[in-house]
Amino acid sequence: MTGGGPADLLPPTYLGGPTIDTDNCDREPIHIPGSIQPHGALLTADAQTRLVLQASANTARHLGHPPDALRGAPLTTLLPEAALQPLLAALPAGSPDHLQYRATLDLPAGRTALTAHRVGDLLVLEFEASEGHDPTGPHALRNAVFALESAPSLAELAERAAALVREISGLDRVMVYRFAEDASGEVIAEARREDLPPFLGHRFPESDIPAQARALYVRHLLRLTADTQGVPVPLEPVLNPQTGQPTPLGGAVLRATSPMHLQYLRNMGVASSLSVSIVVEGRLWGLLSCHHLTPHVVPPETRTALEYLGRLLSLQVQVKARADTDAFRARLQARHARLVEATAHSLAPLDTFADEALDLAGLMRAGGVIVFFEGRWRAAGLTPEPAQVEALLTWLRTREGTLFHTDALHEHWPAAADFSDRASGLLAVSVGNGWSEGVVWLRPAITTTVAWGGATPEQAKGGLGPRQSFDTYVETVRGRAEPWHPGELEEAQDLRRALTAALGERLSVVRELNTALERANAEWRQYAFVIAHDMQEPVRLITQFAELFHLRYRDQVDEGAERMIRFLLAETARLRGLTHDLHTYTALLSAPPPVRRPVALGQVLRDVLETLAPQIRDTGAEVRVAEPLPTLHADPAQLRDLLLHLLRNTLTFGGPRPGVEVSAERVPGAWNVTVRDQGPGIAAEYHEKVFGLFQRLGRREDSPGNGIGLALCRKIAERHGGSLHLTSLPGQGSALTLHLPDPEEGPHAG
Repeated sequence: MTGGGPADLLPPTYLGGPTIDTDNCDREPIHIPGSIQPHGALLTADAQTRLVLQASANTARHLGHPPDALRGAPLTTLLPEAALQPLLAALPAGSPDHLQYRATLDLPAGRTALTAHRVGDLLVLEFEASEGHDPTGPHALRNAVFALESAPSLAELAERAAALVREISGLDRVMVYRFAEDASGEVIAEARREDLPPFLGHRFPESDIPAQARALYVRHLLRLTADTQGVPVPLEPVLNPQTGQPTPLGGAVLRATSPMHLQYLRNMGVASSLSVSIVVEGRLWGLLSCHHLTPHVVPPETRTALEYLGRLLSLQVQVKARADTDAFRARLQARHARLVEATAHSLAPLDTFADEALDLAGLMRAGGVIVFFEGRWRAAGLTPEPAQVEALLTWLRTREGTLFHTDALHEHWPAAADFSDRASGLLAVSVGNGWSEGVVWLRPAITTTVAWGGATPEQAKGGLGPRQSFDTYVETVRGRAEPWHPGELEEAQDLRRALTAALGERLSVVRELNTALERANAEWRQYAFVIAHDMQEPVRLITQFAELFHLRYRDQVDEGAERMIRFLLAETARLRGLTHDLHTYTALLSAPPPVRRPVALGQVLRDVLETLAPQIRDTGAEVRVAEPLPTLHADPAQLRDLLLHLLRNTLTFGGPRPGVEVSAERVPGAWNVTVRDQGPGIAAEYHEKVFGLFQRLGRREDSPGNGIGLALCRKIAERHGGSLHLTSLPGQGSALTLHLPDPEEGPHAG
């Protein structure tokens, strides 16, 4: 059964509304039943004229006047003026419907307890037989108050409350029932007759107490069902004769109980019930839920004492919960202080948080922790794979607020189901705003058992009425982590504030510097692009004139001049290649992301080999291709540039008569394309250096190459979401491998 708000409620059956069943009981208008329970009588009256508008059909029995004798009559027909005036003074215009006036009167029908409240201009008066005194006695009530106030913990408070309420009320079973975040409830304390089966520790689904009932329970704290077999007594007339609308009876203790709830209680073996709301900070925290196996009217005076205890319990729940949380957090104070102290003097948050002595994960009893600052992250303990961490942080940046927690991450982000064994529970805080920096604690999913009172939420209702079974049903729950303790949530929030104060200003300065650096880099890239672009034309002209000069005068110059001309031609060719590659590299830095489409690697390679044919011929190189080559998803022009530079590099530095091999290998979610040579090899300490701009590893100045090619290749690989790395040892050749993710089959596909 789903929860519905007041706007979704159905019309009552006496106005033609549908019969209430399991499909629509969450929309039952329980506040306007049009009838009351038979153990008392009810009148409604106009607050201005004091004339009776409606009377329950049983007033003759309880008040000595039949309904038709009371309707239209002044209230003084039944109540003496001396009793009426205090009532009117206690319920002036504008009084909320939960404000009650109570008195004990001697009426012709006997000693009577009067309970009255006001709904707009309507007075609602309820009458019940009264013993005229509080059977619990002031000493018993005072002792109960002291017992609740002196309880050392929330658990002990609940146990004492259950025992005290059973002692005062005499009912067969009293439970303290606490609501969870999903609106299901759990019995956390119980006092019962020894022959009754226990419900302690049992969970009950949200549908057992629909949303509209819970909303009513917040405003009106006590409810009584005296006899689950009792026949409801209608109001006469059933509609307010002044408005033609149903009379709101949400604040009436005699309000007739929902037929569905009556059947629910009967199925449970309960003949009468009483409940008192536990409201904490305006929210329904739980209930004092009482059952009796025989019909029983809890006297008005006893109900008043129980309501007082309920209000005190609501206050004490808040106090004890606060005390429990404070006690929990007190154990974290030393760790908290060490962490804040370390952070206050930190210049590198990632390194600071990685210090094992701080035990950042242990602070929150987490299996793993991720810290992310200044565009980098670091993980420790039980955490997802790196690609999954990246995806998690990307998703986290879509969240609002500065703190997020859950014990079932996959319910908020379905992709997390793939690693619930490492990260089902998540507690994350943002340092500052926007989730640019922060800390994430993770807990793995665990397997637990839940004892349900008869059925799980999915099994709670049958097709024709309330469920029949209340035998214990044990459910195994998987995929959820241990919930975060309220003290851990407060600790995370306090830690967030402390980290923001300690690191926020520094991170702000770093961001400003990064922005300025990025701006300077952009300006430098633009400058380099313009220089490289503008140099190409004069370099081309110089090259052409040098070649023309050589053709025209080579027969007229001596050997020394010939060497000078050839040197000029070689250097202008190198300069032309340098400006071309520099222009390509700087253009790539500012270009939009590559447009990837299917490209036949074999065709691209044949085109590259045709371009390099003169160099292959001059060096005597042998190029072998491991067929067949696949179809890749890449930008065709950039893939061609990358292969051209890799092969040219191999032909240039692969030794005399280089042997070159090109191959492609399928790996999970990607392709590895490798260009391998049999040259002199490169020592491990230089493997990353070769990818730097203008890095030539101490080659002679007259050797070919400009130190841009491999840097350009790596940039192309990175812009495709891949990588380029070198495998080499001195004397064993070199292999340059392009790792290119396949978007159709990779981990981020779809």
